[in-house]
Amino acid sequence: MKKLTSETVLKARSYRSVLSTGLRLYTENFRRLFKASWLLALIYAVTGGCLGTLVGIKMPEITVGILQQIAAYEGVSPDTARQYTVTAAEIFGLVLLAIVTLGMASATFLDKLKEHKDTGAISMPAHWLKASPRLIGRTLKGLLSTLLLLLLPFLLFAGDLVAVEAASPQFLLRHSVTLAAMLAVYTVIVLCFALPLMYVLMKYVMESPCGYWPTLARHYSRGLRHWGSLFNVFFLSTLLVALVSMVIALPATILNIANQQAHLGQLMGDPLGMPSYIAPLTFCTAMLCSFLDFYVSQTTLIHNYYLYGSIEAKEQEREQQKANIQ
Repeated sequence: MKKLTSETVLKARSYRSVLSTGLRLYTENFRRLFKASWLLALIYAVTGGCLGTLVGIKMPEITVGILQQIAAYEGVSPDTARQYTVTAAEIFGLVLLAIVTLGMASATFLDKLKEHKDTGAISMPAHWLKASPRLIGRTLKGLLSTLLLLLLPFLLFAGDLVAVEAASPQFLLRHSVTLAAMLAVYTVIVLCFALPLMYVLMKYVMESPCGYWPTLARHYSRGLRHWGSLFNVFFLSTLLVALVSMVIALPATILNIANQQAHLGQLMGDPLGMPSYIAPLTFCTAMLCSFLDFYVSQTTLIHNYYLYGSIEAKEQEREQQKANIQ
């Protein structure tokens, strides 16, 4: 297939062009991307269905039992405490499974995007898992390393709060409003410095022969130079995905609120009042919403792919201008 100039990734683009070109590539090649990732999407959907059922039905049911036991001055029974611990562990395990599944899905999409970068086209995959184990490993390593860098400042912030509270009891309670404002400002600052990681991650996965940390050390400043483009694409792409995801998740959200309210009514002495099929209905609804949201969320990855290409092209032009001047 002939490479089209409008779809070439290594081309200087405005953030509007990055967004529009990314959406066009996604829609025109959706069948190919779907065939390459449908099983991962199904695993993610089943995981989402299980999470929706546990969070919306099982956990509120156990919580109501605990509160009723406390209200009756009986204490929490060992069986109820064990159920709560097991359910919390199941939720944690499912969240990890969802993260790993999304990581493998990102590797699958990146494999097709790498093909597009090299050939200018995306071919129909022969089977659903075409991404190489090396690419999957690099993608998971890059995603986990980026996540670690994002979490580290907040872990340090939490550690400082624990130390302050230990030295001065009731400090957090007395200054809760101030600390909340400080956390909000701190979060904004961290996210501002984290934006270049979008470019570093794509650079590492798509082409860099060295490890993630050397890639970060060498190319973070380059991402920082293009902070404005990174912010515009990140903000608009995330906003688009968030709005569509909210619409998709609306049925699951309504069911979850209904389940929460029904269990809350039990504390007031009301009957549960939910039909016998509420559990399978909650599971199927959450699973369907998760399946659709899986493909919506990949839009940000494709936008980041074109933004990476735009930054690379601008940097090549910048180096060429410097060479001409010399």
